[in-house]
Amino acid sequence: MKLSTIAFTMAHAALAGSAMSLIFEIDPILLGGLFAILTAFIMGPFSDYLRIPLDSASMTLFSIYNALTFIFLMMAPGPTLASEKVGQILWGSVLAITPTYLLILFTLTSIYVSILYVFWGRICSILFDPKLAEAEGVNVKRYTYLLTALAGIVIVFTLRITGGFLVFSLLFIPSASSLQISESLKKQILTSSIIGAMASIFGVSLSFSFNLPVGSCIVIGAAAIFLAAALLSALFRRRIVEAIPLEQR
Repeated sequence: MKLSTIAFTMAHAALAGSAMSLIFEIDPILLGGLFAILTAFIMGPFSDYLRIPLDSASMTLFSIYNALTFIFLMMAPGPTLASEKVGQILWGSVLAITPTYLLILFTLTSIYVSILYVFWGRICSILFDPKLAEAEGVNVKRYTYLLTALAGIVIVFTLRITGGFLVFSLLFIPSASSLQISESLKKQILTSSIIGAMASIFGVSLSFSFNLPVGSCIVIGAAAIFLAAALLSALFRRRIVEAIPLEQR
């Protein structure tokens, strides 16, 4: 559905909102969530009304949010760039996680899985062929906006762990890895979740062992898994080709 650039834009929308929260000294999740959710709901209609590609609209907004982030950081009172709060917004911190935050993440996960379960058939048809799904009576735009909004909410709550600069990597790399080793959509979703969890565990362990930023270590772990999955996939394809007789190649 070409949602990669959209997720990237919403990650920076949440980052801009979190940076603005430093000016008003409020919880970054509030403004970060507001920015991301508003972006999710206005981006589709904005693209449709102006008749421009959705990825073009999203990357334009990304540039705006990127600029606003640094403006808000410079406007924040005190030695902002060296503060602990800015470090959490930009790079993330596992130490910022509380039992209440974990409960929110668990609730969000339950809602997300429930929505996928209820609307799985229609979402699958859209992923297979949006035009064919629309011809069959599926409201493609409605479900695209729904998935965009869900992605925005997930990004907001992941922001505290990985930070605004790295949250997109944690969303994208596990999915890219699962595409290398999974042949069905259901397996891709399940595998990407497992890969994301493995990368997070590896990143946290590496961070505590060498006193490095958690978000960066998680992304390094995810990238290592992606490389291993790509090599495994390439090896598997090569063996398949070698098993085919020369006259049939």
